[in-house]
Amino acid sequence: MKIRDGNVTAVGRQTVETAELDDGRLVINQAFWDVLKLNGLESASALWSIRGEDVKKQLTIRGTERVFLESPDGSKIEAYLKRYRPLPWREYFKNIVSHRPFFPKGAEHEWDAIRAFLAAGIPTMQPIAVASMDDGCGALLTLGITEYRRASDLLAEWQIDSRGKERTELVEKIAELAGKMHSAEFAHQDFYLVHLFVVEGPTVMPIDLQRVVFNDQFSKRWRTKDLGQLLYSARKSTTTQERRVFWETYVKSSGMTWKQADELLQAVKRKADAIERRSKRKAGKK
Repeated sequence: MKIRDGNVTAVGRQTVETAELDDGRLVINQAFWDVLKLNGLESASALWSIRGEDVKKQLTIRGTERVFLESPDGSKIEAYLKRYRPLPWREYFKNIVSHRPFFPKGAEHEWDAIRAFLAAGIPTMQPIAVASMDDGCGALLTLGITEYRRASDLLAEWQIDSRGKERTELVEKIAELAGKMHSAEFAHQDFYLVHLFVVEGPTVMPIDLQRVVFNDQFSKRWRTKDLGQLLYSARKSTTTQERRVFWETYVKSSGMTWKQADELLQAVKRKADAIERRSKRKAGKK
């Protein structure tokens, strides 16, 4: 693994070697052991207690802070700490009443999702450590991704007449990512352009993996949801031709037959339309 300025420059399957501390309550990526030890992060409570600056709206069950850690070479390492709290009972009840399937969304779940993505050769955040507290809370520490742009911003800014080649390349990269992710039987469940970071190469990296579903949980439903979310978020910033390029590239990358793809495409369009209607309803209530 080669890390430069917070970015992983090597692309390929990556196995994260781990070690357990604090009677198993803290699991670390051994590549960052020297950093964790230097900063006194050798227990679950120490990791949970880090204080930084808020970077996302703090929810009842989840919040993210940016922190800076001391490095053995004297430099600062930018990292992000995501704290998870137990889901309130009312949320469990709402899921039961509305017949919504519930998947775990704790720190350990996202830690496992990150490792699974990297093992499958899908670039994403670098995990540093995960803590499991006795009260059901948890904390996930990941390396900061620097020198990135969001795919949503690039497609909104790059003009078709002057940056057409780069736009097409980015669309193809996103399609290859989606195809590889789904062929590995992973679904993101929050697969909007804003959650796709673009770094040098370009390499497209999905972030925020707390809702990822794996293997036996994966189904056509989750594939459709991912692609519907992506289509909804891309409609205003991409052309019909670019969306056609995306679909052709996705089908090849995912290993689907064209018959399967034709059936899926109609479901994806319906899902994107449903997301748009829901978004308009929410906007009208404000």
